[in-house]
Amino acid sequence: MKELEDAEDAFALARLVEAVENQIADGHPREAGMVMMALLSAGEARQDALEQMAEVLAAHIAAAMENDRSFDINAYARDLLALPAGDEAEGG
Repeated sequence: MKELEDAEDAFALARLVEAVENQIADGHPREAGMVMMALLSAGEARQDALEQMAEVLAAHIAAAMENDRSFDINAYARDLLALPAGDEAEGG
């Protein structure tokens, strides 16, 4: 069962990363591209940056589903913008 769960997690992460890449390419939200540039400038590897951003996306999708409400793009964008600052504050 662990192998199946790992495969499902990998699949979900890949789809979330794909969604973030699409957001960057589409320029919506515009913060996605800004945050990617900031993370890369801070020395993050591209894949690591995408995965950090995908985690933020996943949290917002989960919150919307749990609370039976629409996806809050403004809250998502705000939390994306917190990523580069959060990395600096944590020392890495």
